Amino acid sequence: MTFCGIGCNKYVEANISQKSRTTVKYTMKTLASIAETIIFIFLGISAVDKSKWAWDTGLVVSTLIFILVFRAI
Repeated sequence: MTFCGIGCNKYVEANISQKSRTTVKYTMKTLASIAETIIFIFLGISAVDKSKWAWDTGLVVSTLIFILVFRAI
């Protein structure tokens, strides 16, 4: 889905108005912020839950990689 959006970007931008482009831009930024907040809430819950206090390096590293990659895109 992400790569489809990247590939279709140049075709969509040519066919929408400036007002629609601005709306889509800020909607995507809002959705990205909400998704990032939810991810960190779940990470926080898993870190605070006493029954799950085992350090999971794979989860932390993969989460940070995905966040950095998708924020860069």
